Amino acid sequence: MKRCLSILLTLLLALSSASVVLADGPDGPPDTPFRDIHSSDWFYADVVTAFNAGLINGKAPGEFAPNDLLTYAEAAKLAACMRQLHDGVSFTPQNDVGMWYEPYVTYCKAAGILWADYPWNQPATRAGYMEIFASALPDTALAPINEIADGAIPDLGALSEWTKNAVYKLYRAGIVQGTGDDHACQPYDSIRRCEVAAILTRMMDPAKRISFTMTAPEHRIETISGVTYVDGILIANKTYSLPADYAPGGLTTECQTALDALMAGAARDGLSIYPISTYRSYEYQAGLYERYAARDGYAEADRYSARPGHSEHQTGLAIDVNSLDYDFAYTPEGIWLAAHCAEYGFILRYPEGKESVTGYRYEPWHIRYLGREIAEEVTASGLTLEEYLGITSVYAD
Repeated sequence: MKRCLSILLTLLLALSSASVVLADGPDGPPDTPFRDIHSSDWFYADVVTAFNAGLINGKAPGEFAPNDLLTYAEAAKLAACMRQLHDGVSFTPQNDVGMWYEPYVTYCKAAGILWADYPWNQPATRAGYMEIFASALPDTALAPINEIADGAIPDLGALSEWTKNAVYKLYRAGIVQGTGDDHACQPYDSIRRCEVAAILTRMMDPAKRISFTMTAPEHRIETISGVTYVDGILIANKTYSLPADYAPGGLTTECQTALDALMAGAARDGLSIYPISTYRSYEYQAGLYERYAARDGYAEADRYSARPGHSEHQTGLAIDVNSLDYDFAYTPEGIWLAAHCAEYGFILRYPEGKESVTGYRYEPWHIRYLGREIAEEVTASGLTLEEYLGITSVYAD
């Protein structure tokens, strides 16, 4: 990837002819020197366009390597080339100084394309290359053409606001559209060189950009490293499971702090509330569930015990307090807990009469930490967490 000397006229001429169907010659396509791409490939025209425009080259003599992963160094080089072509300037890197990509990185930093260093020789994530490409051209060259509502892209929850803005910018400009019916970004996945060729074409030719719309769902469901979040709330129930290796090892720091405050509040009112079951690992829950099933049968065990991976206790956000006796609800502590737990960020997770919704029998002793604002909203609504978030709690089998 060393060519970066073409001018804007060359790019426009190449783009205008990109739709022509070309036949392969005996040694590969006639419009490129690459043996490993063919006119039947979905990315063929984009590779031809990007190559003829001087944006992208092969990785070895005669080979484009379409399935190789784009590195951060290559992303910086491509960003530099796009800016130069847009501005109609030429740039000749000094190849005898440092790593091959250092001149491009320096150029990008000076042009305001890069604001930080990346692991240059590592494959770029989709979110990472979008951070770079979103600044490769002036804002006027990436003007929005699509109505993409805030919150519409389903899997950006753990990204920084700066990265989210970069992703939304490229979606709205018609450069990328994600995958699947929900247009998921898959921000932590890598990207292949053949995909990059198509993106380069859209970056440099507005006529090639994609028009679509996305509305924000009523509730945002996203999965990050196998963990499901609904509107940012971690969920573990019969529908949504946790990976076996999800192991906070105890209550989260925030949950423990809230529990300490709750116990102190009860103590000020002359009552004693204390935990009897908190965090459970996947393995512990598996053994517990099997013991219950051996005693009562699987159908009955499913009414009051979670299968491994489906227990809220594995999240480090759930606690059983005082007693696993239904009469606990009528004790001073049980009455106080129902009346005051939301003030400390907890909800009674499995209310009476809601087994068909939550998937579990009534448990007046089981509280779940959500944070005070959300806990008070859920409690005031009179809804279960499933009803509040619009989700189900049903095993797949």
